[in-house]
Amino acid sequence: MTLNDSEILVLQTIVMKLNEHDSMAWIHSHQTNKKKPMEVRNFYRIKGKIKSSTAKRKFELLKNGIWEQHIERIDQLETILKFSWENYHREQNPIRRQHILDSIAGIQPLLSAYYSASQEVIENDTEKGVQDTGHIPKLPN
Repeated sequence: MTLNDSEILVLQTIVMKLNEHDSMAWIHSHQTNKKKPMEVRNFYRIKGKIKSSTAKRKFELLKNGIWEQHIERIDQLETILKFSWENYHREQNPIRRQHILDSIAGIQPLLSAYYSASQEVIENDTEKGVQDTGHIPKLPN
């Protein structure tokens, strides 16, 4: 689902969790067509359209390989952790060992965020009755 300029602006207000007043101010300050400012009712129409298309957008991301990239990032971070711990146990210098521990600690929030995002997708699919069939669903164009 390709978003037009107005839809992108509304999506930005959703992501920033702006209220109606601030959303409209944001949109008006960033619109390319200043001659015809977006009306509030059009803002809510677009916002509803974006929210209702969440599942479709997720499947488009899946179709385009985003899920594979997500899993690959998890695998990379876990591999980095594995080698970091190996290096930590081999290293004799206390300062270098501390540096390795610091890098391990820095990886934890990233890995946690990926796990959390994965869990949300899995729980969301479970609630909707979506089952893993081993293939990525094809969406009509």
